[in-house]
Amino acid sequence: MVATLINSAKNQMPDIQVEEIDVVENAAVAVKYRVMSTPAIVINGTVAFTGVPRQEALLARLREAAGG
Repeated sequence: MVATLINSAKNQMPDIQVEEIDVVENAAVAVKYRVMSTPAIVINGTVAFTGVPRQEALLARLREAAGG
């Protein structure tokens, strides 16, 4: 579900950089960003969403982070 949202966002905003990280295999990343539950979406170093966001909310937050 989250992957579909992320792929859609990447298609609409091709200049964004997206990384999918398995926090089980990369626990240090989860600790660094204070991810307490999954799925979680971190934008510019801050947890922006826990759980699955609405597509419109994700796009709005990404546009805001991109300065537009």
